[in-house]
Amino acid sequence: MSQRDNREKRKQLKIVRGLNTVGQIHDELRKMILGGNFQPGTRLSQIRLARTLRVGRTPLREALRMLQQEGLIVAEHNKRPRLLSFDPEVIDANSAEVILLFSLATKLSVPKLTDENLTAIRNSLKDMRQAAQKEDLDAWVKADLAFHTVTFVHAGAPLEQRLKRVNDENQFYLRFLVSRENVPWSKVEEDHQAILDACIARNGGLASKLVARHVAGGAITILAHAMPEREPRMIRAAMRLIVQQPQPPATRERAEKSNDDVPRMGKRHAPMDQL
Repeated sequence: MSQRDNREKRKQLKIVRGLNTVGQIHDELRKMILGGNFQPGTRLSQIRLARTLRVGRTPLREALRMLQQEGLIVAEHNKRPRLLSFDPEVIDANSAEVILLFSLATKLSVPKLTDENLTAIRNSLKDMRQAAQKEDLDAWVKADLAFHTVTFVHAGAPLEQRLKRVNDENQFYLRFLVSRENVPWSKVEEDHQAILDACIARNGGLASKLVARHVAGGAITILAHAMPEREPRMIRAAMRLIVQQPQPPATRERAEKSNDDVPRMGKRHAPMDQL
């Protein structure tokens, strides 16, 4: 067992104290799930959770119900609740939503970034590099979240609330992607450096496209792992909305006919530069 696995095991077995309300239990369970303490699709024993958290079964059930409403837990009749699994349809839909919302927020916010904002983005990228060198996944995810949060800080509170909702689920997949090294740390760093360069230029259009490609590339990698023969149709549709220029009707019809003649990719998805 690797050192990282040992750390994760210790986190999972850690007994949490002082959880007195449903909200506190919910927050702790949510942190454990998004923190990667459980494998995707794991069925949760309420008895074991109650013992580990030192809480009663009734408030625990309420906390689990809240997590179900958030989409992190799936409840099935006469079965234990289970964690969100790598269902390709769910990943595809969530990733498409993240792509569209992140891109919109980035395009609106980047032209308004201040020098202080840019300093914060640079510092977040520096923190990501240091975390990558140490293979500290918790620190890396925290720095990544800070990086993107600053890029759309001027998008407005209503949009930011929606971003937080979809990003919470995306963080669950992101941890899987990076922790298992499906995408090299260096490639992820290159993506963020390119986004930072666009932010420095206050180029919202370019930054939004780079963010979209960054999110889509990671999501397609996860889908290729979960179900390599499946085409990520929602991700590709979201990308087309962002990266392609509007076309006149006649041109669009010819393009759609041409796309119909192209065979599916089978087990290898098309590279991101072909979206």
